[in-house]
Amino acid sequence: MSVAAQLGLDDTASGLLAQARTEWPAWCGRVPRLAVVDDLLDLPGWIRSADRDYVDDVLHELARLGSPTGGDDLAAAGALAWLLLPGAIQVARRLRDMTPRIDECVAAQLWIEVRSFAWERRRKVAGNIVMNLRRGVLRELGAAEHLRAVDPAWARAMPIAPEADLWRVLDARAAEPPGVQPEEELAELLSWAMSHRVIDEHDRDLLVGLAEAACQLEVTRSREGRGGLCSRSGSSAVAARHGISEATVRRRARRSMRALAEAYARQMSA
Repeated sequence: MSVAAQLGLDDTASGLLAQARTEWPAWCGRVPRLAVVDDLLDLPGWIRSADRDYVDDVLHELARLGSPTGGDDLAAAGALAWLLLPGAIQVARRLRDMTPRIDECVAAQLWIEVRSFAWERRRKVAGNIVMNLRRGVLRELGAAEHLRAVDPAWARAMPIAPEADLWRVLDARAAEPPGVQPEEELAELLSWAMSHRVIDEHDRDLLVGLAEAACQLEVTRSREGRGGLCSRSGSSAVAARHGISEATVRRRARRSMRALAEAYARQMSA
């Protein structure tokens, strides 16, 4: 089945597309900027020749109407998905060798992207949705090398079974009364890591020093990431204190944080 058929958008006389055609005049009446064509089926032709900013405005209104945080109109979401089918089909064509179910994967991800599009803060509908569609399909298919380049957080994610202890721990923590101080949690984590030989005393002192430096220097942004722990200003201060180079500080800090994350994830999923 094609991407359009998977979504039920291959027949203009039935399903969401037929419903959208019926509702189109009412939408145009409520949202005047949509009134660029009399029939929804004429919209693709108009899009090909219209000004890009105007096209973005029309697609944005459809995204808003189809979003659960906007109009929550499934027919509008269907109309937007139908308009974005050319981009989705290109994604499916380029990734076809990855799975015989590529049309199904692309269709499912397209619907997710259409319904979850952040219309409140984004304007470029087609570009953002098609880009996120491709990333989402690659993530679903486990394309690790690509994910490491475009979405390192997802690339490092570990699937956890529904029966894993992690969910019990999270539920228990959610039920705890507030009041636990961040420094207490950090001390507990570092103590646990040292007792399990994940890091040593020198690693702990380095991480604590970086955290203290980030607070003292009021680091709010860092191209090195890690919540500002690997900022150049913080690394410089800690390097001088320990008598090592800034590059060594950042390398050891990244290694320690990676080891902490992996060890803690294994512990929680056991």
